[in-house]
Amino acid sequence: MQLTNGNLYWQKKSKIAKTYSYLTHDISCDVLVIGGGINGAITAYFLAKEGANVVVAEKNIVGYGSTSAASALLEYQLDVDMHKLEKNIGVKATNRVYNLCLDALDKIEKIDKELDQNTGFKRQDAIYYTNRFIQKSAMSKEFNCRKNAGFNTYFIDSHSVINLNSGILTKNASGIMNPYLFTQALFDNISEFDNVKVYENTRIDDVKPMLDGVQCVTNNKFKINAGSVIFSSGYETLKYFSRAPVELYKSFTIVSKPIKELKNFDTSFTARDSLEPYHYLRFDTNGRIIFGGEDVKFTDKLTDEKNLRAVANDKYKRLYNTLQKTLYNINEIPIEYSFNGTFATTKDSLPLIDEMPGMSNCFCNLGFGSNGILHSVIGANMLKDAVKGFYTKDMNMFRIYR
Repeated sequence: MQLTNGNLYWQKKSKIAKTYSYLTHDISCDVLVIGGGINGAITAYFLAKEGANVVVAEKNIVGYGSTSAASALLEYQLDVDMHKLEKNIGVKATNRVYNLCLDALDKIEKIDKELDQNTGFKRQDAIYYTNRFIQKSAMSKEFNCRKNAGFNTYFIDSHSVINLNSGILTKNASGIMNPYLFTQALFDNISEFDNVKVYENTRIDDVKPMLDGVQCVTNNKFKINAGSVIFSSGYETLKYFSRAPVELYKSFTIVSKPIKELKNFDTSFTARDSLEPYHYLRFDTNGRIIFGGEDVKFTDKLTDEKNLRAVANDKYKRLYNTLQKTLYNINEIPIEYSFNGTFATTKDSLPLIDEMPGMSNCFCNLGFGSNGILHSVIGANMLKDAVKGFYTKDMNMFRIYR
């Protein structure tokens, strides 16, 4: 299945900076990371910093899968409201998850400072808002929940850029980046380590867990004998679950041409509305508006190119109309790019960070939802210890079958 479609902004904006060879012989390693997207890059980074001998196997080109259609919206807030998540997993666990996301943002900022390339990373404020008066009470409830949890948050009833009725602004609680550039830069960084090998065009066709490790066979019939395996490719990993703990969705994005008017406004924030399906808003460093959402559940009909094109065109129009109503101080918003990607999500919007069922020495680090990148950081930080037999209590919140 083709995971991405359309005029992919990140691919068009950024050239392939570095290529990696495919595997041509049998090898051994401490940990094999399957998947060379931003998730795999982050996972390999944390393992390598711990001194593990790491191999990354990507079936295509690093960063060219779902990463190239990601919003790279780095927000501490989840796809589900905090007060609703509290009813599901409890107040203490919910506070912990939100703080883990904020800590993951700190870690991303630290990693970015280590990279030689400019990845477009910027730390920003996070805004959660509604432009419907009837939802003001719910927004107030959510604000009190976050305020009581200790976050540096403010209730707002107006904004210079967004047409909103009420909202929650949390200081320094989000960030943006170019996800493809970040992935390329991070792989370029860790590939210089003596304990890291990165292989492109190397598909893992067979995974055989054993008592003392895992033997994997590539599409070219070469063997990788690993002490542990971490699956970091979301869609590809689903086939290993007896029952899928996630649902697949198509998400749609439009990107404007550079807009000079934006220089007159403070755009140092990311934003998400409370609609279902929700919309997210961010600005690129070159004056472009990136607006996405309108998620639709993936069905077999969307595998047909003609049907997908019809659905996508309708979603792009809806996004454009909503964007015009959202940015009430911008006169013209010419759109240059439109694309969509296939993403998985869990019912509670939390990631899957766990041992693979019935597969000894195999783990998964699957960050789903709009802040999947931060979820990947959380998982990588936990799994660097789990592969050595040390499990944190927090992993219980992210079990596959919870």
